[in-house]
Amino acid sequence: MRKIWSVFFVLGALLTVQALAEDAPPKPDEARRARILATVGTETITVGELEDSINARSLRARMRFGDPAVLREFADEQVKNELLYQGAKKLGYGSDPLVRQFVDQTLVQLYVRKEFQEATTPESVPDEAVATYYEEHSDEFRRPEMRRARHILVASKKEAADIVQQLGSGEGPAFRALAKERSLDTETKLRGGDLLYFTADGALVGKRDGAGIDPTLAKAAFELPKTRELSKPLDLGDGKWSILELTGIRPERIQTLEQASAPIRRKIWRDEREAALTKTMNDLRAELEPQTFPERMNAVVLERTGEPIEPPNQ
Repeated sequence: MRKIWSVFFVLGALLTVQALAEDAPPKPDEARRARILATVGTETITVGELEDSINARSLRARMRFGDPAVLREFADEQVKNELLYQGAKKLGYGSDPLVRQFVDQTLVQLYVRKEFQEATTPESVPDEAVATYYEEHSDEFRRPEMRRARHILVASKKEAADIVQQLGSGEGPAFRALAKERSLDTETKLRGGDLLYFTADGALVGKRDGAGIDPTLAKAAFELPKTRELSKPLDLGDGKWSILELTGIRPERIQTLEQASAPIRRKIWRDEREAALTKTMNDLRAELEPQTFPERMNAVVLERTGEPIEPPNQ
């Protein structure tokens, strides 16, 4: 039985059916599967072929075929596909470059899938390898304690002390409003002095390029016992002083080996798969010695413009 399918359905059905068929023991119901449902010229469509086409689909899609009308309609479609296939073959489309290109692409995809993607599974990674990875990369499974605070930057110790006293008495504006009004830190004052979350060394969480806050502020925040606590006036040097309020605490979190084992297995499996693919590519390069000639690429003409591609600047 032959069919003309859409590109994506062919790939899914071909790979799934082949995976099911290879190394399969003889089926006890071979006679049932061999029964002929339809003939198209010299070709036949059997119960087994129709069954495999259906079972290559998802479980949800297969449920539809419990309706006899849907099943009959699908069988009719297979007959139509076979008619179109034989018509196309009669006119020589089997040797068309597009068909050969599709077959070549399918061959490559099947090769990569069978030899690298399905050769092993994450579950095949040994427990010992998972435990070793966990021990050697313990930092990946530990989230250090994080804290969040806001501050008011001023130009003297006296001004800082006055603000601490004012905030402690509960008189006047709250910390956030006071930061917007009086802080000299142009980066944080518009958000009420918010320094965002940071670690004990002052590194800002989620920020790149080593972004962080003043170490003195970080140290003071980690010394405060609970949120809403105020620091004493903090000397930041160069005549700058700060008052800090702790606004958030995220405790340290450590994943156990059991919790981390599944993602570790997937990572090891992916790494081994990529290593195997890289080795195969290197072996093939050594065996077949491919050569490319970049200087000839300017002879390529784009259909869109009808003009050759400009050579790269030397």
